[in-house]
Amino acid sequence: MKIDSALQHISSIQAKGVKAKPAKDKQGSSGSALISDNVELTGTSSRMRELEMQLADLPAEDANKVAAIRQAIADGSFKVDEEAVAEGMVQESIEQLRQQQRA
Repeated sequence: MKIDSALQHISSIQAKGVKAKPAKDKQGSSGSALISDNVELTGTSSRMRELEMQLADLPAEDANKVAAIRQAIADGSFKVDEEAVAEGMVQESIEQLRQQQRA
């Protein structure tokens, strides 16, 4: 399972109240144009940060499951579920096509 697919249900971050101040005239007191932006992030960004920290604390793999699979491969009892592999490949292809359409 990809981490990206686990996060796809999280709402996107939205900026509120983004305002740009107009640049000063070239005749302004400093002699150069100054631009300033103000960005206010929603509570969603805080939630995203919390979820990212929680995910960072999780192990990348289940050590017991990895050991069991290694043992099954070593003793020849590991069976590949062809339907599950095919379904995963189809779903990943569909997601890639959707991402290409968005770009």
